[in-house]
Amino acid sequence: MNKGYLATVSQAKDILPTPRSALPRYAAYLRARHRFWEAFPSGLYTRLPTPGTDLECGFHALILSMEHQLPSSESSPSSSAEGREKSGVRIPTLAELREVFASGAVGRENESVGMGNGSWFTADQLAAVFAEWGRRFLKGARCQMGWVMDRDEEVGVEGWPVMMNTPDVETGEVGEGIVRVWVWNDGGSLRGGVGHFEGVRRPTEGEVVKMEGGWSE
Repeated sequence: MNKGYLATVSQAKDILPTPRSALPRYAAYLRARHRFWEAFPSGLYTRLPTPGTDLECGFHALILSMEHQLPSSESSPSSSAEGREKSGVRIPTLAELREVFASGAVGRENESVGMGNGSWFTADQLAAVFAEWGRRFLKGARCQMGWVMDRDEEVGVEGWPVMMNTPDVETGEVGEGIVRVWVWNDGGSLRGGVGHFEGVRRPTEGEVVKMEGGWSE
């Protein structure tokens, strides 16, 4: 069998109900866990590297993730300036994301928390850009971004998936008109910083077999 290139597969840390489940923050993690497992069965995912050019890795992560996470069976790619489509959802262009970040709507959110950066975005800023992009370019679609990272016992980070808050949609909601996209972060967001973002996709069957030890190098 020609295995070809097989990327490394990661697995999100699972979170199970405990007596703490009634606590608001823990309950939020549980809801995010359900959304992540729906998109990535068994919590398995593969990272998609992004460039650090102009410190816009977050924008590249959003674009790559949308390209890979939306169902491909109904894809209708277009190279027009208006972006590409997958399953009826346009893929944003880099120019559109920059425009939204510079807009008054996102600017007011940044000012409210004392953020004046023009690049190297936090997870909150990236989620705000994605939500506002949906309002502007997807005819009001409700867009919500989540992120996942590797577990880091040294700093006490569990590695649970995190779904960012948005006024347009609750994490527990499912149904038509909701567009959710997941990205990967190196943990900087939970450590009080920014960190590096990458896209994520479902692993192929061959990549899962390799992870489980079915193939030797």
